[in-house]
Amino acid sequence: MLHLLAAFYATPWVLAPEVFDAAEHILLRWADGTRLSAEQVAAAIGDAPEAAAARRSAAQAASGRGVAVVPVYGVLAHRAYAVANTSKPLASTEALAAQFRAAAADPDVGTIVMDVDSPGGSVFGVQELGDVLHDIRQNSGKRLVAVANNTAASGGYWIASQAHELVVTPSGMVGSIGVIVPHSDTSKMKERVGVRTEYITAGKYKAEGHQDGPLTDEHRAHLQGMVDGYYGAFVKAVARGRNVPVGTVRGDGFGEGRMRLASEAVSAGMADRIGTLEETVDRYARVRQPAGGMRAELADRDIQIMEA
Repeated sequence: MLHLLAAFYATPWVLAPEVFDAAEHILLRWADGTRLSAEQVAAAIGDAPEAAAARRSAAQAASGRGVAVVPVYGVLAHRAYAVANTSKPLASTEALAAQFRAAAADPDVGTIVMDVDSPGGSVFGVQELGDVLHDIRQNSGKRLVAVANNTAASGGYWIASQAHELVVTPSGMVGSIGVIVPHSDTSKMKERVGVRTEYITAGKYKAEGHQDGPLTDEHRAHLQGMVDGYYGAFVKAVARGRNVPVGTVRGDGFGEGRMRLASEAVSAGMADRIGTLEETVDRYARVRQPAGGMRAELADRDIQIMEA
């Protein structure tokens, strides 16, 4: 399991801190020899399998009458083919992009609703999914609506913010705009299990940041630069989606990495209104789309990135 820890620590995350901590705790227990069931893992970082399956079925059943509901549940991962089913707490951004493109191409669909309950996930694939959603918003002639149906945190908020309208359930939360890259010194753990790693490398920085000791100042600065780069992309995407200046997204109103309650999010401009998935689907199911789609109606929501 040490290779899983190494991969975890080498990944930049747009993930709610409490879920990040839970995932790290699970990996550390695995590395220490503790065996956890799939149900225990799911309960720690997402819905239990039965609950996830029931929620997904309910969301899919809500589709119809010109509305396509796309569930976005659990931790986001770029390629999660082995676990991208109703019994696992991961969601593939590649698979989600395909679902959204299919809905956008469906002539019977006038409104696409994202049913989002996600703490975010790996940064890999989230920016690309956000760009797919923004393209659908701008060019498909379909209305794109996101419902933060409990939580749209970090990467979950990144993608939800690309919709024409962002709805938060009454008890829901949005935000956690930020990026995290962890580093842990696992040398003591390796000593306990009798493992000693020696690195034979070519390339000055090839083994930089390994888990067998503390970070050097040079590598810490390198990681900070990487985090800042991903954070800049995150902030610009949210500014584009919410039609606000970049400085607003970086400021306290959008939480500076914290979550916002539904009413706070609406007041700050992070969301448009408070409502439920059922009410939102029903609202747009009653809307008859004009011939040729909704481009004219939605033209006033065209977005520009406004630098601070």
